[in-house]
Amino acid sequence: MPFREKLNHTERLQALTEGVKPDRPPVSMWRHFYGDENDSDRFVDVMVGWQKRFDWDFLKINPKASYHYEPWGVTMRYSPDGIIKPARELFPVRTPGDWTKIGPLGARHPEFAAQLYAISRIRRALPRPFRIVMTVFNPISVAGDLVPNDAMLVSHLRDNPTAVVPALEAIAETFIDLVAEMRNAGADGIFFATTQWASANLLTADEVRRYGVAFDRPIWEATGADAFNVLHVCDSKNYLSLYADFNAALTNWDASEPTNLNLTEGHELLRSPVLGGIGHKGDLNDTNSDRVVEMARRVIEEHKNIPFALGPGCAVPVTVPMESIAAVRQSVEFAYARMRTA
Repeated sequence: MPFREKLNHTERLQALTEGVKPDRPPVSMWRHFYGDENDSDRFVDVMVGWQKRFDWDFLKINPKASYHYEPWGVTMRYSPDGIIKPARELFPVRTPGDWTKIGPLGARHPEFAAQLYAISRIRRALPRPFRIVMTVFNPISVAGDLVPNDAMLVSHLRDNPTAVVPALEAIAETFIDLVAEMRNAGADGIFFATTQWASANLLTADEVRRYGVAFDRPIWEATGADAFNVLHVCDSKNYLSLYADFNAALTNWDASEPTNLNLTEGHELLRSPVLGGIGHKGDLNDTNSDRVVEMARRVIEEHKNIPFALGPGCAVPVTVPMESIAAVRQSVEFAYARMRTA
């Protein structure tokens, strides 16, 4: 791959899609801020602060953890300390007949409107051409949060699919409209997450095609042909291959999980840029920043011959020290220095 000299954030990401080795690997990381995400103004401040502190090559807006399913009637117990993850307490769906309660919602529902407001304010603080992506979960993931446990949704899908499918259609319809509004508010694309619902741990490949991909594709396409979309296929034993034709700007998954493809194998499958390499739990537990830098530098070296961006395999736990985050960010600057002298 030809080498391109010092680039800005947008040029660096664009180089990957053009088959040009950028000056250094793009890098981004993301995490929740449970104590701030329920207040739109505080949330904007923390997201903008996260970007300004670490100067990521793109910002993944990591929104309120429950914004995508609360509108359908889930009641939450929010984090008391900013560390404990918010928990679901009351659920709108317990029996197959309850799925009739799940209808399409407007993009101006208060929970959605709060996110659109946040996007617009973050956009003003971080103007283009810098790229911002908004987190969106696929319809089956939303459905999975409307019931008390995953096993219940799996049972309903297998025993009463005609009850669940109209709800999936309603959720998809809602998000088709919502992602267009997210683009209008200032997002350059979406970070589209399948959570545990594109994994052999829960579903067969055929079930993922029928209840996952079939409902995901219209949302993905609704972002527009010019969208900068990041695809996140979560969990172990994932069905990455089922999403190979989504043509994401970057595709992210937990490549450190031994049941998944590694990044090089994933690139061979996708033939497009990949994002990851940092184990979002184990690799960042080391409190020695120098060792974290060396770990990240090894990851960069291992993937120097493919279009690769450095990042975690999933959201970074809120307990990871900022020193470890800074060490990952520092590692790409070392990569730039090496490439300049190579």
